[in-house]
Amino acid sequence: MEKSSTCSSTLKDTREANKTSLWKIRKVLTEKCERWIYFDNNSDVENYILKPLCKSINLLKRDPIKIKIDDYDMGYQDEVIFGYNRESDKFYLGKNMWRVKELDVGDEVGFFYDPIAKNMCFSVLKQAKP
Repeated sequence: MEKSSTCSSTLKDTREANKTSLWKIRKVLTEKCERWIYFDNNSDVENYILKPLCKSINLLKRDPIKIKIDDYDMGYQDEVIFGYNRESDKFYLGKNMWRVKELDVGDEVGFFYDPIAKNMCFSVLKQAKP
């Protein structure tokens, strides 16, 4: 039986469409991350992650919380710190996120909140170096 190239191209197109629509928060890394990822757009973080995640954004701005994050690429779950840095006026994620050390400048990462699993989700969307 001959393998259909239409089916595999359709799956590839679907996968690419999911990568663009699913990941509400996207970030291209501009510097090497050792333990933390800082988000650039507070309003997107508030709308797509914080509103479904916690009852009060002001509470999170005062005290960091621990959340579970699912790594879609590796099939791994981690517990990380999610908080707000008043000095930089940016939300951040990290401390125990083991894959952050593997990321390079120019890599694009994506995040979204999964309301069913009640976890944040993470993926490396594009790598700067193959």
